[in-house]
Amino acid sequence: MKALLIAVAVYLLWRYIDWARVWHSLRTMNLGALLLAVALASADRVLMGFKWRQLVRAAGGSLRLRDATNIYYQTCFTDLVFPNVVASEGLRVYLGRRYGVPLALLLGSMAIERMIAAAVAVVLAALGLVYLAAEVEPQMRRLFAEIIVAAALTGFAGVLAVWWTPLHRLAGRALRERISPRFFALFKKTSAALVAYRGQPATLAINLALAVAENLLQIVNFFVIGRGLGIELSVLPFFAAISVTALVRRLAMHVEGRGLGEGAAVVMFALLGVQKDAAVALTFAHYALWLLASMPGAYLLFRSGVRFRDLDGATAS
Repeated sequence: MKALLIAVAVYLLWRYIDWARVWHSLRTMNLGALLLAVALASADRVLMGFKWRQLVRAAGGSLRLRDATNIYYQTCFTDLVFPNVVASEGLRVYLGRRYGVPLALLLGSMAIERMIAAAVAVVLAALGLVYLAAEVEPQMRRLFAEIIVAAALTGFAGVLAVWWTPLHRLAGRALRERISPRFFALFKKTSAALVAYRGQPATLAINLALAVAENLLQIVNFFVIGRGLGIELSVLPFFAAISVTALVRRLAMHVEGRGLGEGAAVVMFALLGVQKDAAVALTFAHYALWLLASMPGAYLLFRSGVRFRDLDGATAS
């Protein structure tokens, strides 16, 4: 199925996109916008590290901002190069253990971070879809409403999985006889770490605000790139299109569908009247500049000496 989707995407890009116009747009991109976009993407790496460090420290762990940012640079580079989220999250666990963060605390903080980030993504996407529903054909509005409901239900299920203690106990009973005592002990510690965050509303509120800031920073980054390419949409359409795209990309990462997020961006901007060639140039430039801003992660990854077979044992150590 994945191979089929890739083949269809390649055919559509070859058949319907004027690549001469795409390359012309990329070559003539405003240099100031390019440098600002890279700076914003770099700031995003620091913000992501700060956001995660805040959760680790709130749970009693010790992690310097420098080290958290170092880890995020490496995982962001891995996330852009590899086709799914497993490699980058495995790398984050491995590097976090190197810096002495307990494994259960690592897993708990990462789960809480993802839960809050997913909740923010769902809310922003819902607002974006409400705006888009007023701008596109009426027959699209029901589809948008269904997407909002499905995303909200998925988010609610995620919150239950992370925080609902009876579900943890049920999972514990199911796993007790199926996994080794060592991994069952890790499961219990991780469950306790997750539940402990419920008693820290101030920590969660701060992390929520940071997650909103991170998403808005990424939207501003897209807006800067778009203006650098000569796309004259105002801020609100950019917010709507990218908030929806961000949710699609977040879901696609878990099904190894990297190109789905970029495809969603092209569709969203086309619905808003942007020429398809310009929309492709925008998504391509965004990915390329995001990767460029993550290149320090490649250097740090090389220096760290990580071998990807090490990641298989990250959770076992």
